[in-house]
Amino acid sequence: MNFMKKFPSPKKRFLTILLALTGIAITVAYAFCLGACSYLKGDILGIDLKYLGIFYMVIVLLLAWSRKPVLCLLLLAFGTGGEIFLIGYQVHSGVYCSYCLAFGATILLAFTVNFERNRKLLVTLAAAAGLLFFLLFFSGSATPVYAADPVLPAFGSGPVEVRLYTDYFCGPCSAEEAEVLSLISVLVGKNLIRVLFIDTPVHRETVLFAGYFLAALNAKNDFPQVVAAREALFEAAGKKITEKAALETFLKTKGIPIQPFDTAPVFKIFGNYIKEDQIRSTPSCVILGPQGKQTLIGKDEITRGLRGLRK
Repeated sequence: MNFMKKFPSPKKRFLTILLALTGIAITVAYAFCLGACSYLKGDILGIDLKYLGIFYMVIVLLLAWSRKPVLCLLLLAFGTGGEIFLIGYQVHSGVYCSYCLAFGATILLAFTVNFERNRKLLVTLAAAAGLLFFLLFFSGSATPVYAADPVLPAFGSGPVEVRLYTDYFCGPCSAEEAEVLSLISVLVGKNLIRVLFIDTPVHRETVLFAGYFLAALNAKNDFPQVVAAREALFEAAGKKITEKAALETFLKTKGIPIQPFDTAPVFKIFGNYIKEDQIRSTPSCVILGPQGKQTLIGKDEITRGLRGLRK
């Protein structure tokens, strides 16, 4: 078997390189959760799948670039087996990640481009190895949960309930924060809504931040404190502050008082709401009113929905 044999077609090599670059771009976009942050997490032996995905596509690119078609085909077959498992995992959990599916599609397309009938046995064995590897070593989570089971961050007493789900490390959440809080402030002031702020741990660091948000409200439970605390916490997330001591110091410099307490009961309530509303990404907003229940995802839908409540 000659592993140095050239690709039979320059077009096949070009398409493989292009698809590998596409896969890398998709993974980078997912890492920065452009558009909305989807909660579908996984790792292999403790290494996040995002990093493994980038590494995998870099190897595919290098094999295609250096004209090693058989090795490239076997690696793509191995990846295809892994993707069969991961797609099955999404179907089983009922949670679908558009970035993950797009990444899987690039692997399947690259595999199709490179498939050779005379290597069916090798390809089948490689795909089976990939499937078995993920069965043995994959660890994943498909529902945002807190580690545990109150000062509830709820304000207003209007007839419509608004549940706002955000994550401090979610770029789209940060981008919408000022406009959404401005709209909510008006609606609460006019007693049109009751709003509940539910910190949703798409990123693991958010659990720490959620605790400090609740501690800030425990010290001073009013809407201006909500605005000030959330603004400071989003800023801290933007500065990549993830250590407890550093976050406390940062909040102190911002003039945010905190009074720690046992947040486990509140986190349990948050977890129940997340499951009840089937929240899969942030930012999300659930509106319960005379017209029933609406689930809005992303800045445009959320701001449009909140503006509609002013009428």
